[in-house]
Amino acid sequence: MLKVVALVGNPNVGKTTIFNALTGMRQHVGNWPGVTVEKKEGIMEYKGKEYLVVDLPGIYSLTAHSVDELIARNFILEGNASVIVDIIDSTCLMRNLFLTLELFEMGVKNVIIALNKIDLLKKRGIHVNIKEMEKILGVPVVPTNAKSGEGLDELKRKISLMAEGKITTNPIVPRYDEDIEREIQHVSEVIKGTPLAEKYPIRWLAIKLIQRDEEVIKLVIKHVGQAKIEEILKHVSELEEKYKRSLDIVIASQKYEFLGELLRKFVRHPTEIKETLSDQLDKLLTHPVYGIVSMLVVFYILFQFVFSLGGPLQELLDNAFSSFGEWLGERIANETLRGLVVDGIIGGVGAVLSFFPLVFLLFVGMSILEDSGYLARVAAVMERYLRMFKLPGKAIIPMVLAFGCNVPAVMATRILEEEKDRILTMLVNPLIPCVARMTVITFLAGTFFPDKAALVAVSIYAIAIVLALISALILGKLVVKSEESPFIIELPEYSIPSWKTVVLHSWERSKEFLRKAATVILLGSILIWYLSSYPEPVGSGISYAEKLGRAFEPIARLMGLDWKAAVSLIFGIIAKENVIATYSVIYGVSEESLGSAMAHIMTPLQAYVLALVTTLYLPCIATIAAIRAEGGWKWAGVAVVYNLILATVVGIIAYHIGAVL
Repeated sequence: MLKVVALVGNPNVGKTTIFNALTGMRQHVGNWPGVTVEKKEGIMEYKGKEYLVVDLPGIYSLTAHSVDELIARNFILEGNASVIVDIIDSTCLMRNLFLTLELFEMGVKNVIIALNKIDLLKKRGIHVNIKEMEKILGVPVVPTNAKSGEGLDELKRKISLMAEGKITTNPIVPRYDEDIEREIQHVSEVIKGTPLAEKYPIRWLAIKLIQRDEEVIKLVIKHVGQAKIEEILKHVSELEEKYKRSLDIVIASQKYEFLGELLRKFVRHPTEIKETLSDQLDKLLTHPVYGIVSMLVVFYILFQFVFSLGGPLQELLDNAFSSFGEWLGERIANETLRGLVVDGIIGGVGAVLSFFPLVFLLFVGMSILEDSGYLARVAAVMERYLRMFKLPGKAIIPMVLAFGCNVPAVMATRILEEEKDRILTMLVNPLIPCVARMTVITFLAGTFFPDKAALVAVSIYAIAIVLALISALILGKLVVKSEESPFIIELPEYSIPSWKTVVLHSWERSKEFLRKAATVILLGSILIWYLSSYPEPVGSGISYAEKLGRAFEPIARLMGLDWKAAVSLIFGIIAKENVIATYSVIYGVSEESLGSAMAHIMTPLQAYVLALVTTLYLPCIATIAAIRAEGGWKWAGVAVVYNLILATVVGIIAYHIGAVL
């Protein structure tokens, strides 16, 4: 049985970089049992021994206000980890050590602090006395620079020693004022005689009870009864009247005061605080006006990067699949089997797989923006505008994630505390163009607007984002009414991303695209081929696909499109990439390149409308399933109906305006 090392820390402290450095390529990404929050595990090797490293979700506290916090807290409480590595951003010691004190308060002793970003600390002229910090906090402290690898060998050595029981610790526990300590003692006496005392730290349970932690109340009420809980909460209410604030806030404030006293003992700040490069950049990038302009420029550059580098690679792969299909087709005698393999599998899946360079490069670009600290600035700039559209400030995080994939973005709405906020964000999330829709946009833009591909793509993204905001305003007023919630986000120091981390991130995210190609898109391509080939081949007027497409053709005609577009959009519900795969099967990529075939029968205006409608219409099956899992069938149905109506109306308007222009 491998010994477990758990990584815990705030978001943006370099936890993922350290995880990658400790585990290399020996990683596995799945979901935590019972929830859809991502779970990352990997194997660390040190001196011939292996350790299982678990990367817990990034959190600011252990109060269990969100699913991420509850996962991290439960994992730590269950005592599964032989070592807990608490990764701290050394430039934000006060905020990061708040989580450390919460760990100590839980009775956790097997903690090692990784004092990360030590290079930035030195640049700011801040000196931390490591030995004094270890002495005061009572646990080992290892200075690290995850990106350069500084301190990581020492961190591995300390992990190994602690896992083998060769390091003893004495973590400091925060103390509060007399009234709160008296109440903690009173509640502790109530819990002492219960089985809970054998499983959980009594002081921690007492503190969480007086903080009105719902999960702990549910846990304790089973053992002490409703009457005792009501008595405790009555005492809490009396104390809150005295402090004029909730005890949750009072305890947090006193914890910060306690931390302030500790920090003065081992941290020395420079007498003169100089304006850093980050401060200077933020004057531009977080400005209400210049920040928006900068954001548009940055994303335009991102798309230019994806198109310029990925376009030739995409074309190379497309030609390779086409040539392979022709070569294989000549060696298959059976006409039906040849059609299935060449037109169905190679034609459909190959057309989608050829977009892998574009998908991978988009994730590379997004990872660079994320790891450099820029995406946090995007969130800060957009927050003030989101408020105008009934969206909570934190909704920008799932919306940014949606550019990668709408499914994890829907799951990420769990960071929002209010249910109404989660539902509203969930409903507008599918309108944000994901990577799958990017494959359709890039193909059509590159084929019909070769000299202005990036500009066309950005215009479609811009329309989709504007419609998402307008939809939030409409749905927020008519369907999901919600109050504003506070927005808190960290603006990390700008830094140069580690290429190793960027590539690992991009590969992990891109694998989902390949997985879809090997499963959903493969099955979809075979289904498309069958419906297009029987009872007679497509074009005969009696194929199943053509009948299906012609049934919806009257609606498609209003948008300037034909039955082929209608059937491609229908199959695109399985996976958006199937919009291209359908055309590939209909025209047969082994005989002629898909782009050339479509260019002969479709105008640039029709291609633009098709790309726009593909971006806006029904979410894919996986996204619908995610909305159902998070919000129920009702809201999944609302998302389907609303997106279908919106895409149809916008498609009709866009075509007729384009025709006039």
